[in-house]
Amino acid sequence: MFQVLEGAALIAALSLYLIPSIEADARNHSDALAITVVNILLGWTIVGWFAARAWAHRVHDERLLSRAARKFRSTAGRVTSQKIVEHVKLRAIQECRNKTNRRVATTVC
Repeated sequence: MFQVLEGAALIAALSLYLIPSIEADARNHSDALAITVVNILLGWTIVGWFAARAWAHRVHDERLLSRAARKFRSTAGRVTSQKIVEHVKLRAIQECRNKTNRRVATTVC
């Protein structure tokens, strides 16, 4: 009977120790292996255990990241294309002015 209680206590202690790893695996965290390594190697320090727990508990939703990345890329692309268009327009106006200053002929820009 004592051996059964001893085994149950060991399983309970290991389960408590590995809570960050279990949680990371249950959440399908992309860094689950790294969290497990940190948990096993540094979990015996209280700071390492809490760091692994916080890392495993952090929301790591690929959909949110990809949506934010798409929004950033589309905004950056829009701003970049607007800047290019403005630059081309200013360059065309400048070229037109240079041509009219060099030639007296009636050049319509």
